[in-house]
Amino acid sequence: MYKNFMKDIKILVVEDSKVERNILIDSLKTLCPTVLEACNGRIAYEVYLENKDIDIILSDINMPEMSGVEFLKLIRKDDKTLPFLFLSAGTNLDEILQVINLNITSFLLKPIDKEFLFEKINSLCEKKFYEKELKKKNDEVKNYYEAVDKVSLIYKMNENGDILYMNKLMHEVTKYSIQEIKKLNFDDIIHPNIPKKYINEVWQKLKNGELWKGNTKFIDKDGETFYLKNTIFKIDSEDFEEYITIAFLTTKENLEKRDFYKKVLTKVQESNKKEFELSKENEYLKSELISYKNEYQKQLSVIDSLKKKNQQKESQISHYEVVENDLSEKYRKKLLQKKEELDSYIKKLSLEKSKNDRLEKENKNLIELSKKSKK
Repeated sequence: MYKNFMKDIKILVVEDSKVERNILIDSLKTLCPTVLEACNGRIAYEVYLENKDIDIILSDINMPEMSGVEFLKLIRKDDKTLPFLFLSAGTNLDEILQVINLNITSFLLKPIDKEFLFEKINSLCEKKFYEKELKKKNDEVKNYYEAVDKVSLIYKMNENGDILYMNKLMHEVTKYSIQEIKKLNFDDIIHPNIPKKYINEVWQKLKNGELWKGNTKFIDKDGETFYLKNTIFKIDSEDFEEYITIAFLTTKENLEKRDFYKKVLTKVQESNKKEFELSKENEYLKSELISYKNEYQKQLSVIDSLKKKNQQKESQISHYEVVENDLSEKYRKKLLQKKEELDSYIKKLSLEKSKNDRLEKENKNLIELSKKSKK
């Protein structure tokens, strides 16, 4: 609610109690970024002299070295309207009467109701905001008027056609002085060749409140012809009607060339329109190209990510192949070892078998011998 009007203002807080001053400053800074401070009237006046753009002053009354009332007196010598709010713990009739005479803005009793204080400040800021806006608009209007006044011919008439005012350029072209226009009528400056019927029709439109634009031939004080491109409109007031003309000098040749210039201007406008459309289309295509580039970069990023993953997989496969080769070699050696052991075992078995066969044969022989022996 408050920031709309308080965000660009500068406030000075004058309070001898540091605790109360800090509490007030912290509250104000939530709504207003620039808050200055002082602990008494003397220091506050020094701060004011260094910051003449202060918008509002909040001040205690009873302070050491210089009171709030004395501080206000110094301020009012320099600025009669600067918003000044007194914050006081008590009410003193003499003090109140004194500060009223010094054009005090408001008198607030402590403890301060923050919401009420903010509303009061916001109201002052709102008024100041609109005053600044109004001044800005008035300055703009003044600048526009001065700019128009330098390059155009301006004159005012009443409903009877009596000339009420001419600007400097109109005086120079018509050659009539300020004193002479007091008795001058529109009929005295309009060229006699202009049909009366045409003039009456224009007057009728103007009295009906219509805006009239057109080119007209005039004569100056010496009877010489000049041409004006006119814009005439009516201004109503409670007591009278005025008709203001804003015109630009032109020539007969210029009038003849006007249509040509209009055509050229139309072509230029069409060309500018086409250029704008092409520029707009170009911007759209640029935007699309940027979008495609961004998408392309995304895809590149995805491809790079996949490449890295693929490299990791290939590295893992190579690792597994190495491990597999190591295992194969290991198993091959073991197989060879087992084969050698098996061959050795077969060989032993074969030897044992031969030995056994030999022993069996010997045993058989022994048996035979034993039988013979028994016989």
